[in-house]
Amino acid sequence: MDGRPTILVVFGISGDLSHRYLLPALAVIKKAGQTPPDFKVLGLSRKKLTAKDVYSGSTEPLATITEFLQMDYDDDADYLKLKKRIQAVSKDEHTQVIFYFAVPPDATPAIIGHLGAARLNGPHAKLLLEKPFGNDLASARKLVRQTAKCFSEDQVYRIDHYLAKEVSQNVSTFLGSNVLFRKIWDKEFIEYIEVIVAEAIGLEGRANFYEKTGALRDMVQSHSLQLAALTLMEPCPNPFDFSDLPQRRLAALKALSLAKLPTSVLRAQHEGYRQEAGNPGSDVETFVALKLFSSSRRWRGVPVYLATGKKMDQKLTQIRVNFKKTNIAEANMLIIRIQPREGIELDLWVKKPGYEKKLEKKTLSFSFEQNFDRLPNAYEQVLVDAIRSDHSLFTSSQEVLASWRILQPVLDYWQKTKGDLEFYRPGSSITDIVGGREVWN
Repeated sequence: MDGRPTILVVFGISGDLSHRYLLPALAVIKKAGQTPPDFKVLGLSRKKLTAKDVYSGSTEPLATITEFLQMDYDDDADYLKLKKRIQAVSKDEHTQVIFYFAVPPDATPAIIGHLGAARLNGPHAKLLLEKPFGNDLASARKLVRQTAKCFSEDQVYRIDHYLAKEVSQNVSTFLGSNVLFRKIWDKEFIEYIEVIVAEAIGLEGRANFYEKTGALRDMVQSHSLQLAALTLMEPCPNPFDFSDLPQRRLAALKALSLAKLPTSVLRAQHEGYRQEAGNPGSDVETFVALKLFSSSRRWRGVPVYLATGKKMDQKLTQIRVNFKKTNIAEANMLIIRIQPREGIELDLWVKKPGYEKKLEKKTLSFSFEQNFDRLPNAYEQVLVDAIRSDHSLFTSSQEVLASWRILQPVLDYWQKTKGDLEFYRPGSSITDIVGGREVWN
């Protein structure tokens, strides 16, 4: 753990994101001794707050290390006031200051500009940013440029919670530590790869946000493509050296491209969405499936299928690696379960006991829950790594742009053709929606 004095400055400390995710995770890592000895929280809000307004239950111990500051995020003068407070709280000139943005995405660029203008962007300052990182390639480029005017790339930590999940981290370790799979991790043995991110929930009060994003921007640009990159990247020589993970993921993303449009994409909306969103004419997709290929020598010709949707039959995030069928042998499937029931499964074919020669599929299964006391949640890992200055599980600006380059042709096509939206019933499975479609063949 980096022992430098550290101040975590939280923009929007009283908001839902802080209450549900950030502060509970912070309480856990503090209790586990994963914060520096001299660690403080400076909570910012547009309204005046006390500890009782923010902390309760498991987060109450954080009150002893927290100060609050009321400020207008649009007022230059208030950033000078923030600067004075940080200087007063700082242990010395080497204190690292981590700015966490628990505010609406539209507010982030202006706040970054104000921090730069107030010279709160010194060498010991860091930005901890939530997605989305733009809504298309042009806006992502603009956001990267704006951020780079005030902060260097080493100071920016772009969060992708799926990368920070324990099982996602194990994709690299799994390949690096198990020679059996490392030797067959290529086009010679693998027929196709699927990345599934299914949600059982609907909008959950996020109609305004989702109407501006949709499934492609919300899930595919970040989570789905990052999981695909983890699967396709060149395995690390050292299973515990994550230092070059961003560059390996980036190389995998740069090699990915869509199959032929429009047959490589399926766009759909669940019945009842328009009523839930309060927009009778909405054409926002709640489900999207894509077919991609990689130009890398390792994966050339292997289809990579991505699918994500809301109001599905179950909550499920999986990477499915489908091995080729050879001769009379049946095909095997490796499943990496990101959530729920985190673990790894391998489908095997065995002779069914009896007098007749029949095959039966059985599963070898490893469960993290059954073998370990607990898994750190993604927010805990994000905070610990930001304090440690470890970028390996954060998305670089080049990865963000590479992801948007893959998807921009889809956005352009949808802009031209408004009539390709299909509909599905809530509770449908991936197979129900894409079964038999060219996009999944």
